[in-house]
Amino acid sequence: METSCRIAFKEWAAVCGLLAEGRQTLLLRKGGIREEGGTFEVAHSSFWLMPTFEHQSANLLQEAHQSLLPSPNPAPGVVHIRAYAEVAAVHVVDDDELVWSMRREYPWNRAYVKQRFDFNPYDPLYAIVLRVWNVNPGFTVPMLPRYEGCKSWVELDMELPTSGAVPAVSDEEFAVRRDYVAAAMASGKP
Repeated sequence: METSCRIAFKEWAAVCGLLAEGRQTLLLRKGGIREEGGTFEVAHSSFWLMPTFEHQSANLLQEAHQSLLPSPNPAPGVVHIRAYAEVAAVHVVDDDELVWSMRREYPWNRAYVKQRFDFNPYDPLYAIVLRVWNVNPGFTVPMLPRYEGCKSWVELDMELPTSGAVPAVSDEEFAVRRDYVAAAMASGKP
């Protein structure tokens, strides 16, 4: 793990919370409308998770996760960052049934999965396995105008230290969940 990092990955606040709690390990990403170069890329191997409140919708979550959707940003003008992630694996997927079969590792419902496949259908959909750590109490940083908008990656104005980070799940549990996703991807079958 790096000792500090200034790269942040923007994701729904609900998803950042689930990752931080160890209830999720898999991100599905195709990208936002303002991605650098026009398409999403896994441009960094480690980063902070930056919770966003844009585009969150309870009707795009599995029923068990709908109540976890936080209300609009409780502190406009700032963002609270508490989870650091490292990319453990990146898979390009082209089968929505295969993605749906791994739903225990992410919170979105079938409609969201279909929406991801239908959005820019020629662009790849990435299934990204993340190893997540929590830093408590975390960091509150100003939400600068250049951080806003439909883009995945932002460079923070400052390096945030990772010292004291605690894993969201044990090494053993993470290995089981990472291997579960790898086996599903290798089989190519739901």
